[in-house]
Formats: sequence, structure tokens, C-alpha cells
Amino acid sequence: MTGLVAVLTCLNASETDSAFVRAGRLYGQNDFTGAAAQYQTLIDSGWASATLFYNMGNACFKNHDIKAAILYYERARRLAPNDEDIERNLQLSRSLIFDKVEAMPELFLITWAKNLRDLCSERLWSYLSIGGFLLTLLSGLGFLFLHRRTFKKTAFSTGILFLLLSIGALTLGYLQKTNVEREDEAIVFAPSVTVKSSPDNSGNNLFVIHEGIKVQITDQIGEWCEIRIADGNRGWMRAKDLTII
Repeated sequence: MTGLVAVLTCLNASETDSAFVRAGRLYGQNDFTGAAAQYQTLIDSGWASATLFYNMGNACFKNHDIKAAILYYERARRLAPNDEDIERNLQLSRSLIFDKVEAMPELFLITWAKNLRDLCSERLWSYLSIGGFLLTLLSGLGFLFLHRRTFKKTAFSTGILFLLLSIGALTLGYLQKTNVEREDEAIVFAPSVTVKSSPDNSGNNLFVIHEGIKVQITDQIGEWCEIRIADGNRGWMRAKDLTII
């Protein structure tokens, strides 16, 4: 049974690689629709990676589907927050949408915490946490078995430091995981949406937003979502007009 599972895993990996290669070949031949279809097949199969989402965003961009390009660049950025190519293409795509919204200033501590979280991927933070914990154990052993007082003090101090580093890396890894899995951000996919003051058609018209703009979902009642845009304005719109990042 184990051998069968291994064979099936290899076959699935081979099929995935083949689809990725086919998509790249189609993209190179300027068949961006075909490339996007191949990438979509991989996405539908459950494969998720920054490279896949980035390539899908590029294919959508070449197809002039800017809203979809923004969606996949946003997904890629979550998995690779420091990738300059992803950020550059995302900003280029945003410059092409109708809505130009100036974001509200963010508290320095919040910005600093996000930048610190995004220094590493979730996996790398987990490796650093494990490494810090192992070094803590080694320092503990040194404290127990070393006889000279100076060495024991050094082992104790470094053990505390490694423990704090391990806990910090674990915390940042958890925050990174939470950010990747969050479902409170979305891209508007409808050509234009009139945002309402209440979750029904009888609500007052507040403002109009257009496809490609990023919103934060703050509440949901039935088929209606309360959303907030970067400048702080908020209101209600239908969930069917949004695609979760």
C-alpha cells in the first residue's frame, strides 16, 4: 500500500509539473488564454504557490483582465511578501483600475509589526523557531553539566536569549500563517457597484466602486457584506460581486 501511495504521489507531481510546463510554453507562444486555463487547472486541483499565482496574474494581465491579475498578485504577495516582481506588477495593475483611493495613514507600530512578520515565510519562521528551541536545549545541557561558574552563566544567558528568539519566531510564524489564511480581504469583480448604507436594496447610496479595487470585509449578513476601502469609507454590497483573496 505504501508503494502504491508513493507511485500515485509521483504521478500527481509529474502531472502538475507537466501542466506547469505546458502553461509556460503557451505563455511563451503568446497564448495567454490557454496559459491561464492551464494555471487555473492547477489552482483548482489545490496547488498553491507564489510562483503559480504570480504566473497566473501575468497571464490575466496579458489578457487585459486586470481585476483577476490583481487578485492573483495579491495571493502571490501573501506567500512571498518581499518579492519585488510581484509588488511591481501589483502596483502596475492597480494603476490601471478606475478607482484611485488614498489609504489612511497607519500607526507606526502596526506597520513595523507587519514588516517584521513579512521578513520570512511561515515555513522559515517555523524552522527558526525549532532551531531556537534546539539551541535552548543545548544551552540548558551546558548549564547543567558545565562546572565553571562563568560557563554556567554564559549557558544560562544564551539559553534565555535562544528561548526568546524561538518564541518570537513562533509568534511571527503564527501571524504569517493567519495573514495567509485570512478571508476578510477581497477584490471587486463587478464592473461597478453602488455601496449601500444598509444590507438591502432600500439603503441609501453612499458611493460607487469599480472592478479591481481591494476591500476589507468587516461583516456579513446573508448575501450582503459590509466592506471598508483603504480611505476608511465603508458600506454594504452583495457578496457575489466580490472574490476573496
